[in-house]
Amino acid sequence: MTEKENTTILRTRSWFYTLRTIFGREFRSYLCTPFGWVILGCAIGLQGFWLQAVLQTMSKATGESVMFYMLDNVNFWFFFIFIFPLITMRSMAEEESHGTLEGFLTAPVTTTQIILGKYFASLLFYIILWTPMLLYPWMSDLGNLYTTLRYGIEPEGRINYTPADWFGPISILTISGSFFIALGILCSSLTRSQIIAGIVCTCAIIIYYFMGRVPELWGEFPAAPAFHYLSISEQISAFSRGLIDTRPLVLYLSLAVFTLALTKRVVDYRRWHR
Repeated sequence: MTEKENTTILRTRSWFYTLRTIFGREFRSYLCTPFGWVILGCAIGLQGFWLQAVLQTMSKATGESVMFYMLDNVNFWFFFIFIFPLITMRSMAEEESHGTLEGFLTAPVTTTQIILGKYFASLLFYIILWTPMLLYPWMSDLGNLYTTLRYGIEPEGRINYTPADWFGPISILTISGSFFIALGILCSSLTRSQIIAGIVCTCAIIIYYFMGRVPELWGEFPAAPAFHYLSISEQISAFSRGLIDTRPLVLYLSLAVFTLALTKRVVDYRRWHR
């Protein structure tokens, strides 16, 4: 191995080590502060509320999945839209308001490392918010087993789960979240105020959400297929039924990469115009 190759390997390792350090620092800020645990507690509480409401309203002979009814709920959309500003509004704005962003930008780290470290930490925390939902099938099976053993009867309204009922919704929530997290970090990089960053992010997500509702409001017109393609509600409805589509994957990952690249341009501009 030549000296040039050794230098390249060392630089690559150093680059990823710095990225991992920033990622660890940002992720610990969620798990080692009350802020992250409050969000996690609220998320688990709301998910439990949705599940209870769904189980009380579902018909015994229903053909729809539990997750479809949970995600096709106004309470879900209220939480889904506002969770991203809560997670991301402090990522860049807090650094600048406390004066620590200048230390970051003058340190021997690149803007890409800073943005990616914060992005992956926020995305991982967002995914953790949904992991309790993976326990629901096993909790239901344990409840059904307990009722059968204790009373010797099959529980009424027993609901049978399939892997698609849970894999599909978790997949689309993760895929779409990858873009909305990037959008939140972009909004946070535009200002030093966390409140303003949260408001801008919320407005941007609401606008994107209602873009998918345009055909419902104006009817079908020549450009309607494009709005159907952007509809997050239709995508979640399809994935909740186990219909896995690769188009949302391409859409949201492309939008996430573009948004992160735009965030880098914003941070670089502010970095060199101080």
